[in-house]
Formats: sequence, structure tokens, C-alpha cells
Amino acid sequence: MSGVLGGVGNVFYFVDDLEAAVEWYSARLEREPVVRGGALVAFDVDGTRLTLHQTDEFNSPGPAGTSPHWTVADVDDVVADWTAHGAVAHRGPKSVFTGERLCQLLDPFGNLFAIREAPKDV
Repeated sequence: MSGVLGGVGNVFYFVDDLEAAVEWYSARLEREPVVRGGALVAFDVDGTRLTLHQTDEFNSPGPAGTSPHWTVADVDDVVADWTAHGAVAHRGPKSVFTGERLCQLLDPFGNLFAIREAPKDV
């Protein structure tokens, strides 16, 4: 069936300074890009691509609309590290009714990067 969605394969962030964004994300993600070409650089984040794309006439940075949440082991640890390196907590961190802990961060390039921690077993 051609209309059935699969998992998220690629998340794009648009940045004005591609090299600065690659350096920042390489440090935060603790990994190097797997693809480099022209106006984009892609990381493999456990099977999902995170692609940094140079701002162009079609897209620009900013928190609007969609907010994919990346799963992390500890939201508060990630927030502490990322904010120490120029990100800003935009919404949260907070625990929600599902038992998840969530936070939306603005990276230094103006993009929304959201994270989630799975509910703790009780």
C-alpha cells in the first residue's frame, strides 16, 4: 500500500552557517557526519538521518510547525550540556501525563530540537 507511512527517515534543520552548525552538532551528538555534499551535511542518529541544510530561498531556520522528539536517556543531562553550549530551553524540561520527560531546545542556529525521555518503570 503506497499511502502507509514508515518511520521518520530524515529530519532537516536549516542553518545560515553550515560549518558552525556541523561543528556544534558533531560535538553535541558525539559523532561525525555520514554524508557531506554541497549545501547539506547529514548525521546518522541511530537509524534516522539528521540533515543540516544551508538556508536557501525555500527554507530558513526557526521553530515552527513540526517538532520531532529525539529519545534520550536523561532529558535533564542533555538540557544541561546543550544549554552550556549555546542552546536555550524553549519549552520545558517538564514531565507530562504519559510519564515522559520532554524539552524543546532552540539550537544556536534558531532551530527547534526536541528531546524525550521514556517513562520510568514503576
